[in-house]
Amino acid sequence: MLADRHAYATELDHLRGATTVTQAESALDKAKATALAPCTFDVKTGGVYVAGAIRAEHSIWDDEPDLGRASVRQEYAEWTRAERAALSTT
Repeated sequence: MLADRHAYATELDHLRGATTVTQAESALDKAKATALAPCTFDVKTGGVYVAGAIRAEHSIWDDEPDLGRASVRQEYAEWTRAERAALSTT
């Protein structure tokens, strides 16, 4: 998730003229590569550790250009939701 947020910040910086195209593309490439690892792991393990509603092998991700990043965002959102729910019950 950290690589995804860094790529997003770099994209915004590029739009503001603070970074180059090469820097933005590099950050995007790193975010995609970093996010693809958990997606691959989820598929290989049959989704045992998946928390989000849409599993990594679902065909909906086939149309997503940033497959890994979108899937990781879903998993992170579910994880933070569960964490907030757990904190609110203590």
